[in-house]
Amino acid sequence: MSENVSYTNVHRAFLQACSNHGTLSTSQAFNMYVAICAQHDDSHSIPSEADLASVIEAINERIYRFDQKIALVHYDPTDMDFYVFVSLQESPIDLQQNVFTAPELHFFRVLLRELALSEDHTLALIACLNLTNDTASEGMKPLAKTRAEQLLQEWEQLGYFLTLDDKCYLGPKAVVEFEKYISRNYADVVTRCCLCNVTIFYILHKDCMKKYLRRLTNCPACKTLWSVPL
Repeated sequence: MSENVSYTNVHRAFLQACSNHGTLSTSQAFNMYVAICAQHDDSHSIPSEADLASVIEAINERIYRFDQKIALVHYDPTDMDFYVFVSLQESPIDLQQNVFTAPELHFFRVLLRELALSEDHTLALIACLNLTNDTASEGMKPLAKTRAEQLLQEWEQLGYFLTLDDKCYLGPKAVVEFEKYISRNYADVVTRCCLCNVTIFYILHKDCMKKYLRRLTNCPACKTLWSVPL
C-alpha cells in the first residue's frame, strides 16, 4: 500500500464486517461500506464503488501476511457477485476447531467431499442430512439430524453452502476458500478453467469467457465458433 494512503477506521470496520459475515453480495458490501463511511469518515465525501475497491485492495495488502483475503467471486448458481472473506491456509477446516466439535467438523468434511464428488456438485437436502451417519466413531454417536440442519443454516449464512430448490450447493465462500483443498484431494473429478486454470464447480467461468471473446471468437476447448450466449 502506498505510504501516502492512510489505513483508517473505515478499513478496520469494513474488515471486521467482512470477517463477521463471511460472505456479502456486492450490493450488501457497498451498502455496508456507505454506512461505515457515514460513521467513521470525517471527509463527508460521497462513497463510490471505486472507493470500495480501493479500500478492499488496501485491506488485502494488510491481511495477506496472515494468509487472509477479501476475494471478489462470481457465483454461477445465482449469477451474482460476492465479496468473500477467506483463509488462504492449506487446511482452512482446521481453523474452526475452537468453534465446532469434532463430529461437526467431520460432517463438514463429509459434506464437502460428497459435493465435490457428485457429478453436478449438488446433493439433495435429505442426502446431506443422511451423511450424519458417517460421523459416528468408536464410542461416539452420529451427529443428530436436527443439529445437522442447524449447521447447514449456519454454514449457509457464512457462504459455505447454498440451499436452492431442495438441493445443496457449494457456496461462494467454499468455492474460493476450499478450491485448493478440493483440487488436491479430489483431482480426478474436478475440472479446471482452461483460461484461468482455477477449479470450475458450476459450468464455465463466465467472466473468463467474456474476456476471451473480446479477442477471439472460437471456443478455447473445441476450437469451433463460440455460439452460446453469456
